[in-house]
Amino acid sequence: MPVNRRGDLGVRDLSANLKVSLPKLFHYQPEIAFGINDLGGGTSTFKSKYVAVSQAFGPLRLNVGKAHGQPYLSRTFGSAELALGDTGVSLFAERNDSAYHAGLRYGSAPIAALGNARLVGTVQRSIRARTPQGLPFDRSTLGLSLVIPFGENARNPRPIAPENEPIWTPPPPIAAALAAPAVAVAAAVWSPASGVRPPAAVSVPTLGGDNALARVRTELIKAGLERVRVGQSGNELVVEYENHRYNQNEVDAVGIVLGVAAVLAPADIVTVSAVSKKAGLAIFKASVDRGGYRQFLRDGDAFEVKESVTLQYHPNERAVTWQDEEGPRGYSRVRIDPQLVKFVGTELGVFDYSLAANIQAMVPLWTGAELTTSFITTLSESPNVAHGFLGYAQQRNGLKSAVVSQALWVTDNVLNVTSAGRFLYGDPGIQNETIWMVPGRDDQLRAQFTRTKHTDPYRVHESENGSISYLWKYAPLSVWVETGYNKYVGDDRGPFLQVSRWFGDIQAQMYVRKSELETRIGFSLAMPLTPRQGMRPGWTHLEGASSFPFKLETKYARPGECNCITQGVVEEMAYVYSARMNLLNQGRLGKDYLAGQLQRMREAAILYAPAVQ
Repeated sequence: MPVNRRGDLGVRDLSANLKVSLPKLFHYQPEIAFGINDLGGGTSTFKSKYVAVSQAFGPLRLNVGKAHGQPYLSRTFGSAELALGDTGVSLFAERNDSAYHAGLRYGSAPIAALGNARLVGTVQRSIRARTPQGLPFDRSTLGLSLVIPFGENARNPRPIAPENEPIWTPPPPIAAALAAPAVAVAAAVWSPASGVRPPAAVSVPTLGGDNALARVRTELIKAGLERVRVGQSGNELVVEYENHRYNQNEVDAVGIVLGVAAVLAPADIVTVSAVSKKAGLAIFKASVDRGGYRQFLRDGDAFEVKESVTLQYHPNERAVTWQDEEGPRGYSRVRIDPQLVKFVGTELGVFDYSLAANIQAMVPLWTGAELTTSFITTLSESPNVAHGFLGYAQQRNGLKSAVVSQALWVTDNVLNVTSAGRFLYGDPGIQNETIWMVPGRDDQLRAQFTRTKHTDPYRVHESENGSISYLWKYAPLSVWVETGYNKYVGDDRGPFLQVSRWFGDIQAQMYVRKSELETRIGFSLAMPLTPRQGMRPGWTHLEGASSFPFKLETKYARPGECNCITQGVVEEMAYVYSARMNLLNQGRLGKDYLAGQLQRMREAAILYAPAVQ
């Protein structure tokens, strides 16, 4: 309850709210939701429980509900909103307790440049409103919100051709083919349905297959993939590649590779496979049935092809006959990430922050090895951080780290990454991350360890931190649950639990971290800050963050306790080169995950591979 600029006590209450909507059981059932506001905590200023019912009648939407909690929240409430055609503008009137509100709301159309987010602006006036002390409090307010949609990765799973149109003509019998001269085999991809843009001209592969493999390689290099190599093992076509252009999700690159391979492969190919590499090290191999995948590319029905999806870690392709050497690769990358330290609703201010740019340079060295540097430059700070009590949160400018990281497979399911160099603005040290991919599941067991040595004029301080955790995926709800034990930066230690769900490429996460000193509870939204298709690789290219987390965190306080700021407690060590972030698609891997992303993979092939369009 801090003092505001007029010397009066203000109200600040960072709280957790929970709302559950009931499923519809019959056709005319209205939407029904139950909720709890201001769960627990040392201060419960807006604590209430409520039930709300909503129903739409054409352009008119009515809402009514009942709340129980603080005196000014324990009443019946209701609202009506009338949409004015397709303009995005609506009129609304609300009643809450004894107060009324009326106003105008505008919602924009989805903005593609912002990931289909929508801007919502509201102008309203309160009537007969009073403070909790009974004083008149009529006000006019203006609000502006950015609404970010959560949904599937694929936004345009459209069909390519009529259902009854064959995607390819079966090859002639083997004996006849051997007797015939090497002429082009009829392998027309498809003709466009009415209203669909005709595809670019597609070269028809020859029976011998060399031209077909060369065409696959050429098309994937045109799409911006690196280290492309194409080969054949029996009736399997194998494509090795490395991706740094499609950084939102690795399944985009997998979809492009499988799409091009399925369309352009020689007629005798039954299985197409994509081997994903990072810094030249093969990480995983995704395979599908070629015929089923071609059919899926045309009609968008994933039912048949879903069962043929397989994933293998640490693929061994010694039996493959390669058509050519590796294709060109990029020689360096520059990534610019925002780095934000923030304090929301504290005893010192409403919002305090330090915003900096983390400029990272990455240079591949040898197989599995990369040099990574990180340079910090401050962009903006609030007064409490720049000159006040929160000065400890200022971000130090300069070269923060310079390390060499080596990734290698210990066994077929155990990946190890060791990083050595300078950490934390000059401290020599080492970081190690070991991940066991649980066979037959999308789960992972991870162990992390950091050791650094800091020297100042008074002493030499050696610090050791680490954690061990298990990441469990519950496939029916697409939920990841990770639990484990941490030794934190401040030498306190204790368990943690975090529950995550991916909505497309946006990750929503709730977590609890505990030590013997205090418990922290938080919520995070992580979203990509880089284009779905980035720059083409070359001597260097610029990219953004594949995942930027915005967290709201609070200390768990019992009723009557002060939820005040404490420094250096329950703080996890950041990893300069994270295996999960840089090699394993942010942990989103596994047979079930790939099968669930088929529509995203198909869309990527259609959008970014001319041979599939």
